[in-house]
Amino acid sequence: MLKRKLVMLLSIVILVIGVSQGTAMAKEANATFDLKVSYSGKDVKLAILGHGLTDMYAYDFELSYDEKILAFSKAETVIKGFSVDPILSSNTLRIAHTKMGEIAGEKGDVELSTITFKRIGFGTTSIKLSNIKLVDSKLDMVELEPKVTATVIDDPNLLTFKDVKGHWAEASIYEAVSLGFVTGYSDATFKPNLEVTRAEFATMIVRALKLQTSDGKGLTFKDSKEIPVWARAYVQTAVEAKLITGYADNTFGASKWITRSEMSAIIVRALAKETSSTIKLKFADLDKIPAWAIPSVKTAVELGIMKGNKHNQFAPNAPATRAEAITVILRMLKA
Repeated sequence: MLKRKLVMLLSIVILVIGVSQGTAMAKEANATFDLKVSYSGKDVKLAILGHGLTDMYAYDFELSYDEKILAFSKAETVIKGFSVDPILSSNTLRIAHTKMGEIAGEKGDVELSTITFKRIGFGTTSIKLSNIKLVDSKLDMVELEPKVTATVIDDPNLLTFKDVKGHWAEASIYEAVSLGFVTGYSDATFKPNLEVTRAEFATMIVRALKLQTSDGKGLTFKDSKEIPVWARAYVQTAVEAKLITGYADNTFGASKWITRSEMSAIIVRALAKETSSTIKLKFADLDKIPAWAIPSVKTAVELGIMKGNKHNQFAPNAPATRAEAITVILRMLKA
């Protein structure tokens, strides 16, 4: 699909002018490029600037960036013509545009495109222009590798998610992301009501506690191969720190939802605190809380880390959502 779109773009250039593509190197071989970052409200804007252009009729460039921190929003250009829809793949973005008709290409210093990103993760990051193809008005094409990089500064005030405004955990979500133990998704959403897997929660807790991570190669569960590669180091670290355990059949169940009972146990282990023997739980569904989880639920409730719902239920076997998980972890960090 990617190749097809790019071929379509170059084909459009050829068809518009009505001649065959030339074979000589384009005059643009000596062009240089740089990236300029600016900030507008919650947006991160990246301008791609070309210098020393002599006859740029069309371009196709590739940017690489960390999609855990930045989410592509839109691409704009002041150059009249036709743009192919941006092509997104893992941590890369391709933008292609051509002028139309029998006209000269762009000359001198030109702003090729302005890309808008939404910040969805915490930390300083970079955007790299690694490859660009230029076509002149005679349809000669040259491919360049400028390897130009722009730095996006770490600024929690730029964090933005399009699906959390008005959510009960909105403030906690931004706080958690700013602390670096959770990120949003590449479509600029956080998905606060999405259930959390055991692998995901293990990752969150290890990051929140800033534990030194293992290499992820020492897992001995029967289903270790089913643990996502990105989570293995965090799962192993959580296991070694005795924060989380597997099941009786020696499986970990990485893709299973983390229950509120399991979450309470992990949080209390991380705090290394014991409950008062006199505290009494008064939840309407007290009989549903597993016996092994009673002590950790007592501690979590006593410390104000976990609470019941509006029906006075603890919902011990219900899966925890992303909003619930980050809220509980934040309370743990402040306990």
